[in-house]
Amino acid sequence: MGILQPGHLIVILAIVLLIFGPGKLADLGKALGQGLRELKKGADVGDSSPSAAATLTPTPAARACPSCNAAVPATDKFCGVCGRVIA
Repeated sequence: MGILQPGHLIVILAIVLLIFGPGKLADLGKALGQGLRELKKGADVGDSSPSAAATLTPTPAARACPSCNAAVPATDKFCGVCGRVIA
C-alpha cells in the first residue's frame, strides 16, 4: 500500500516509452547520467578532508582538541573534526 510495486513501475515505464519514444528515451538517460556525473564531480571539488583541518594550528581565539589536535574556536563546545565534547 503506497509502495511502488514492480507492476506499477512497468506501467510507468510503458507510458514514458509511449510519450518519448525509444530514441528520445536513450537521449534522456544519457543526459541524466551526464548531469549526475557533473553533480558528483562538483561535490567532490568543494569537499575538504578532515585530515587537513586537523593540521591547523590553533590561533589565540582557538584551542586544540584533546582528541585530534584540531583547532577549535574558543566558543565551540564540540570539535568540528571528531565531534568530541570540549570541556
